[in-house]
Amino acid sequence: MGAISALASGPAKRWTALISGGAYAFLAVVVLLLRPWVGPTAESCAGDDLHAAVCDLADLADGGPLALTALGVLAVVVATGLSLVVAALAVPLLQLLAGTSLPAHGALVAPLVRLALRRRYVVKRRLTALAETEGPEGPDGSDGSDGARGAGEAGPPTARPAAGVPPTPLAAARRAQAATRVARARRRLHRLPVHDDLMLPTRIGNSFAAMNGRVRGRHGIDPSLGWPLLEQLFDDAARHRLEQGSDQVLSRARNLLWAVLTVLVCLAISFLDRVHGLPAGIVAVAGCVIALLLLVGLGDSVDAYTDTVEAAVLRHHDALYEAAGWPLPADTEAARRTGAEFTAYLNRVDGARPEVTFERPPPPAEPSPLSPRPSPRQEGTAQ
Repeated sequence: MGAISALASGPAKRWTALISGGAYAFLAVVVLLLRPWVGPTAESCAGDDLHAAVCDLADLADGGPLALTALGVLAVVVATGLSLVVAALAVPLLQLLAGTSLPAHGALVAPLVRLALRRRYVVKRRLTALAETEGPEGPDGSDGSDGARGAGEAGPPTARPAAGVPPTPLAAARRAQAATRVARARRRLHRLPVHDDLMLPTRIGNSFAAMNGRVRGRHGIDPSLGWPLLEQLFDDAARHRLEQGSDQVLSRARNLLWAVLTVLVCLAISFLDRVHGLPAGIVAVAGCVIALLLLVGLGDSVDAYTDTVEAAVLRHHDALYEAAGWPLPADTEAARRTGAEFTAYLNRVDGARPEVTFERPPPPAEPSPLSPRPSPRQEGTAQ
């Protein structure tokens, strides 16, 4: 999906980000775990290897404030370099988590992708059956819990209250629970594409696909193709909101990368001699928990960002047509047709572009500064 590279970074397409806090945490964990292995000893300092270099750094640290400042600058340079590399990998990570770069064929990954897709289809059918329940009260006046159970929850049928009789506290609680389940199902369906052929195996990919499908269904516009032009039409408030959303997405993606790198390095360090395996294992487990939390947070930030992008397209789609010199659609039906033609016109890959044959309306006539103006008495007579 080309929308990931065009939308995930948004207007803030800056990969030269500030030094991430995950870089400092990563370096601190690596130094603390490697200290017993590379610590200076009499035997290691006599050799000409990595341990001898560590001994030189230890001697440099004892050289006074100037030497400590040099070590601090070296640490900042290393952290900055690693942060830039991780920042450059943030968008490819989003493409991987979106499922757009996963292989469709192969003996290892492809079966997992197909399994994830089948699970998404089952979840979508269950959520659709639950969301079609007519609110907290069914069509016959029941509390809607029977419809929720029909979507996959077993339980005894609920007695229907007589007409004019206030519901009991238990019935009111069940009605509130049923309404909550229906609302939650509709919110989750909002993050899934309507058409099954657009379904992707991951939550992030489905969030982008659902947003793209809603924009195409409403306006006929492909957001990824119209985004470079839309960026030039945003006011300061809209641009600020989009930059905040994109920065949050990329920041959580970078922190997720740092957590994964910390886990991998801790597992590798635990196999070295003179390194205690228990601290490395504890740090690896903590890194896995943090990575899972960051993955959930990344999905939430992507959902919020897609809502912001959708609102921006809804607000500026007329300005998008005007900026490109395209005629505005007359109604909603013509809007989808015009948006599809405009998307094909912006497509720089497909050679079959529509022929543009419209005529622009003439601008409104402005009064000439040399023409005589009516006097106030004549204006009052005309009134």
